[in-house]
Amino acid sequence: MSRLHLSKQSRAGILRRVTRHIPRLLCCLLPAYLLLPTVLRGQASVASDLWRVAAGTQVEPLALADGGSAPLWTPAVTLAAGVRWRVGVEAINSPSEIGVGGGLLALTARVPKIGLVSVAYGRLSVQDVALTETSPETIGDVPIYNQALSLGVSREVVPGVTGGIALRYLSGQLGSAARQQMGIDFGAQIQTSVHVRLGLATRFFDPTLRTASGAASYSLGAEYKTSAFDAWGSSAVFVMRYGLTAVRGESAQQLFTIGLALGTALALDGGFAVERASGDQEVRSRLAVTFGSGSFRAQIGRDGGVNDFGAAYRFGLTAAFR
Repeated sequence: MSRLHLSKQSRAGILRRVTRHIPRLLCCLLPAYLLLPTVLRGQASVASDLWRVAAGTQVEPLALADGGSAPLWTPAVTLAAGVRWRVGVEAINSPSEIGVGGGLLALTARVPKIGLVSVAYGRLSVQDVALTETSPETIGDVPIYNQALSLGVSREVVPGVTGGIALRYLSGQLGSAARQQMGIDFGAQIQTSVHVRLGLATRFFDPTLRTASGAASYSLGAEYKTSAFDAWGSSAVFVMRYGLTAVRGESAQQLFTIGLALGTALALDGGFAVERASGDQEVRSRLAVTFGSGSFRAQIGRDGGVNDFGAAYRFGLTAAFR
């Protein structure tokens, strides 16, 4: 039985031929999406609010996400100069009073003549929710989960401006109720100078503007980075960020964070998010610490919860290869 041996150049050629059709595929899927039966796209996916738990552990505005899981937050994905591909994996965990946990996985590759192609998947669920009837005795568990699958393409459209488009599939279950929907998301990141970066993005957007838009969110972000200075023998920069996330029928959430990066070895970030719920203002703390070594970066993020109740944690590992 013979084996087929492919050279590195042959494998690269196959990858280019396959991936060059992805933008065309996305363009074809948009009109097909508009023709989907209403049952697939007419209702917001149940339990989609679980993604707020994962988003709450981010210290960057979602529209400016540039870590390993960025394809799940913004279609305008970027890679550092010289990086050919990047993979990120994250675990989300919260205490028993919240019970939300799950994982995220994303891969981004640089493809000649196309730009950046990203594939991402994430799933969040609530554990240990008991089902009862007329008595306190449990008769089973209530399944609660939400999962998202994303395929996107991004590239620099003009110097300093990166645009992206992503096809999303979102599904969830809350007890006996189960829903699925698809959406098309758009995003952009604008590097106005070496110090300033701006971004905008949609998530789970339904272009028909029907009831599925209840699961959508819209994000803006701004970042200012100082010039490098010497700190403890390392090149350091301060980073200040502002983010705004809006959801239909709810007040917008604002994010304020500041960070200190010591080269690529260590970064410390902290801040808070402000939103209103039931007429009351809620403030949630945000903290993150990042360690870097060579091609790898590990980050721990924390959302302090409302009044420090129900904190959630994110444990992430990103690998970028040249």
